Amino acid sequence: MNYSNSNYITVFEQWEDQKKFFCFTEKDAENLQKLHTISAQSCDEVVESLYDHLLQFEDVRIFLSNPEMIKRLKESQKQYFLEMTAGDYGEAYYEKRINIGITHKRLGIPPRLYMGAYSYYVQLMLPKIYNHVDFDQKQAQELFLTFFKIINLDQELAISAYVHAVESVVMQQAEEIIAMSTPIMQIWDGIVVAPVIGTLDGQRTQQFMEQLLNQIVETKSTIALIDITGVPQIDTATAQHLIDTINAVRLLGSNVIITGIRPIIAQTLVHLGINLKEIITKPSMGAGLKVALDMLSIKTS
Repeated sequence: MNYSNSNYITVFEQWEDQKKFFCFTEKDAENLQKLHTISAQSCDEVVESLYDHLLQFEDVRIFLSNPEMIKRLKESQKQYFLEMTAGDYGEAYYEKRINIGITHKRLGIPPRLYMGAYSYYVQLMLPKIYNHVDFDQKQAQELFLTFFKIINLDQELAISAYVHAVESVVMQQAEEIIAMSTPIMQIWDGIVVAPVIGTLDGQRTQQFMEQLLNQIVETKSTIALIDITGVPQIDTATAQHLIDTINAVRLLGSNVIITGIRPIIAQTLVHLGINLKEIITKPSMGAGLKVALDMLSIKTS
């Protein structure tokens, strides 16, 4: 079970755990059903009042400027409001609440808007519960606390889904930036070049390694030039990532030439005890390319 069509968010069992964490019990489900008649009678009034309130704010009107869109949203909001007291808080309920956060993220609607809507629900329902003739003070208090629980649960699901959707976009953008900062290209038959810019961490190294190995296989290259001129510093982890990449390239039967090792990085590698004796190193990409061409017996003028 996922929050959305993408492979993301928690499995359904975690929803059950979340209900336990919020102390939401079968008794609460029964209590909410007692409020369903009030919800059904008040639904139109509550939703109209909610939108009258929201549309007072200019930043909200930016998102809710289309009358047809507002009409559809009101209908969806009525359904949403009624489901809160329908008594069924299983898998279908969970999925719908998760999709609220995802949909708001896709539409660009900020959490402030729908978090405010939850707060407004509480304000509107409070007097309706306490003033109802069927409930004494103690019953009204118990029912309102139950209603407050489901509001909190809905908020948690919506905001968690929203945050994860944002994080997914950030991660995708980060991967795209990494791909752009480690362009791998074939510059000659049998030779690929992989300039590295910035620090190599575990995630970036894995992506870099996969791209480099795929390019070597696709181009049938026998030499890989890895240029680290753009690497500002190196530590033990970074050095190990580099060695792992080199070893992976060698397993494919290709040679590796490291270029652009600056004096400060050379000193660091020696201090860390990193042995590059079996690896061809050159101070610049141009010098490395000349060696690569010589290895392929290609004459240069």
